[in-house]
Amino acid sequence: MIQSHHSAELTTRVKEIPMDWTIIALLHVFLQPSLAALFTVEAEQTSYMSEYGGNVVLGCKFSSQPENPQNGLKVIWHWMTSNPQEVMRLEDSVESFASPKYRGRVKLLSDELKNGWAKLQISDLRITDSGTYQCLIQTTEGNDYKTIGLSVGAPYKSITKRIETTAEGDKVVLTCQSEGYPESVVVWQNGHLQEHHPNTTTKPAPDNLFKVTSHIEVSSTEKNNYTCNFTKDGYSATFHIPDEILSPHGKNDVLIPVLCIGFLLAALGVGMVTYKHKKGSRSPSTRNCLVDDGENSTSATACLKRDKERELEEIVITEEENLRSHLKARYSDFSLTTKVRCHCDNFAAEELPHRLQNNEGLHVRLQDLLPKAGKVLLLEGPSSSGKTTVANILLSSWTDGAPKFFDGSFLDLLLYVNCSALRGDLFEEARTQLSLINKVSAEELRTALAKSDKTLLLLDGYKEGNHFSDETLRRFLSDRGSCRVLVTSCPGDCPVLKQTLTTEGTLTLHMQSGKY
Repeated sequence: MIQSHHSAELTTRVKEIPMDWTIIALLHVFLQPSLAALFTVEAEQTSYMSEYGGNVVLGCKFSSQPENPQNGLKVIWHWMTSNPQEVMRLEDSVESFASPKYRGRVKLLSDELKNGWAKLQISDLRITDSGTYQCLIQTTEGNDYKTIGLSVGAPYKSITKRIETTAEGDKVVLTCQSEGYPESVVVWQNGHLQEHHPNTTTKPAPDNLFKVTSHIEVSSTEKNNYTCNFTKDGYSATFHIPDEILSPHGKNDVLIPVLCIGFLLAALGVGMVTYKHKKGSRSPSTRNCLVDDGENSTSATACLKRDKERELEEIVITEEENLRSHLKARYSDFSLTTKVRCHCDNFAAEELPHRLQNNEGLHVRLQDLLPKAGKVLLLEGPSSSGKTTVANILLSSWTDGAPKFFDGSFLDLLLYVNCSALRGDLFEEARTQLSLINKVSAEELRTALAKSDKTLLLLDGYKEGNHFSDETLRRFLSDRGSCRVLVTSCPGDCPVLKQTLTTEGTLTLHMQSGKY
């Protein structure tokens, strides 16, 4: 009784002393060991990384769920700095918000309380929301608290490009500018993967962001591509020189009308020749179509419609041929050097047959690397196991049309995407990597792949976790038609994709030696 009396008296005195809830919770745990031993609070995650302008839900789990979660339950969330701020409080079933910084942007997910969760949702995230948060929970059974870290970043997604011609006219200044957080280094490379040393400046921007401006000076006549890459999050933009350079006004003003007149005359001549050609080729077709053979006679309108469909089909075929030729030239020039081809041949002959296995641990043929029409295949292997080499073997087979180890020559289209720095739309990234910005749209790429069973989308080094990339891939896989899809990744990098595949849809590339 004496010990109980002293304990009660000490509790009364503690309550009279002004102090923060962390100390009160600890003293309460000390004074009521029998109850506190039954009550604990655990953080759903110890740290969160979220995007500027987005939402985040911080969660704490308390060990006991009373029948009436609101009865005797007190939840307080603090933002812990040198001067802690109370974000929100739930007490006697009433929510209150003390800090004007969070007003209108936070709420407690009340429906989760009955499941033993105290979840705080913060909307319209700001850079200044970063820091340590503390959730303190008090019930009739005890008190406990946990701290959770939040880091808010702003990717350099929106990149503004600018091209300025120097006074001499033989050079251009390429500028990339974007806002984000934290500061980012900008790396420039040309189409031959050679680095250029930029002049980069960083200035403060509204909402605690940084405005990063970077530029290089290059030849205005040499044909090349130049890419600025914001290394903090991998977003990039590409310049196609000299294609994107606008002609200066003044000295070309007289030349432009002359060129326009010449172009119109040439177009008129070509149009007349094309008209005569189509007229000559269409007449027999329409005439044959109109031949009356009883019940199978066809109207002139139907015949003309059929001719129109054939013309459109010819245009589509021509566009696909141009895309195919461009991709083969691109792979040959930039990916498949003599050294890479030699490496691929040795790897395919000496290593791959012994290291490529299915889920049952059995060796499989190299040709099994090609997914069946409309199917998705996941090739998993540790870092440096040779997954990119396997991708280059497929590229080489398709580009050269010579099935030395693997026959991919029958494919009409093979789209390769290096996913090591993928941060946004999958097909926009493909357009940038393969210099297709001015040739084909992202939607046209999707359509070209999905319309045939002789197409292959090859994603090398894919890793789930980026919302934009994952959503792009998910949408394409749901509408892929007969397109074949091969994804290479490290073990554990694509758990969602792997879960959707059958056991036949996964192959493993094992390590054997340090040679490759």
